[in-house]
Amino acid sequence: MKIFLSWSGELSRELAEALRDWLPAVLQSVKPFFTPNDIEKGARWSKDIAQELETSSYGIFCLTKENLTKPWIMFEAGALSKRIDVSRVCPVLFGVDNADLEGPLVQFQASPFNEAEIRKLMKTLNSGLGEQRLDETVLTSVFEMWWPKLNEKISKILERHAAKPTGTSSTRTDRELLEEVLQLSRLNSSKNSNTPRLDRVERLDPSAIIHSFKHIMYLCDYARGGQQNEELLPLIRGIFDPLRYVVDETLGSSKHKHEINEIAASIETMLNADN
Repeated sequence: MKIFLSWSGELSRELAEALRDWLPAVLQSVKPFFTPNDIEKGARWSKDIAQELETSSYGIFCLTKENLTKPWIMFEAGALSKRIDVSRVCPVLFGVDNADLEGPLVQFQASPFNEAEIRKLMKTLNSGLGEQRLDETVLTSVFEMWWPKLNEKISKILERHAAKPTGTSSTRTDRELLEEVLQLSRLNSSKNSNTPRLDRVERLDPSAIIHSFKHIMYLCDYARGGQQNEELLPLIRGIFDPLRYVVDETLGSSKHKHEINEIAASIETMLNADN
């Protein structure tokens, strides 16, 4: 059984990697999919991701304060929930509460990272293994043996990131944000142009577009903060224009269209301020 591990940001990546290494120790029949190590480096945003989303039976989303509104998290959550039952999308919360969730994430039953909740998650995954599932007593024994190792590793990861000085990762975060929005744009633009309009509307999550546009506004503001940063404006334009085209071609008269158009107009104003 395939399990898709979704992450965004360095902390989330390390947490997902820890789960990737730990899950098969408890449930030997599961096969976690985790990037970047499970596919060629640099191909995180590729057709391999779409293929794994199509063939995974469950999705585990590693959510932190830093990635709750990341476009790619939203996109993967929406894409996976449209293919499988909502109950099989399992957000795991690290340092955040259920009340912090928004967009597509609010429809899922989230699990705070603690022993009781992860035990429940393992029971859920085990129940999906069919003839390969473990007897409940065996699962309990195996979980109790391996849980301390996971808990210790996760605790060390969280402590290490909590100890990092505030603001030291601002450059990485800006670059990551650019990459996420650009790749989301590319992925949506690459959809088969022969797909009927209604089908494409169902596949495009308006909340992910709204979050993407808001991030683009942030990037515009950041780029206009200094003469050197203004060199980013053509790159931002290269991200915004194809994404806006995708929205115009797919959302039609969606109830979210008005809000998206207002944000897009603000972005145009920021991009054209000196023209």
